[in-house]
Amino acid sequence: MINRILNLDNTDNDSIFVWGARQVGKTTLIRAIYPDAVNYDLLQAKDFERLQRNPSLLGEDLSILNSGDTVIIDEIQKIPQLLDEVEGF
Repeated sequence: MINRILNLDNTDNDSIFVWGARQVGKTTLIRAIYPDAVNYDLLQAKDFERLQRNPSLLGEDLSILNSGDTVIIDEIQKIPQLLDEVEGF
């Protein structure tokens, strides 16, 4: 991975969206910055199918995490209803 100069400190907000062209290293960068984060990859069938069938499962998952835990939802645009679940946290 090419080292990037990017500050993703998120002290003022609860959420960060990373936008960019396909295949430029967004996921690689985020996983390098937050190696201990809980990851949901909606390109993986098990994550996609589970949350597409019942988006409220994300809220259940998030409710058992510790305060301050980082959660990454890669490709969230595939299931827009998940944004409603995130809104509550």
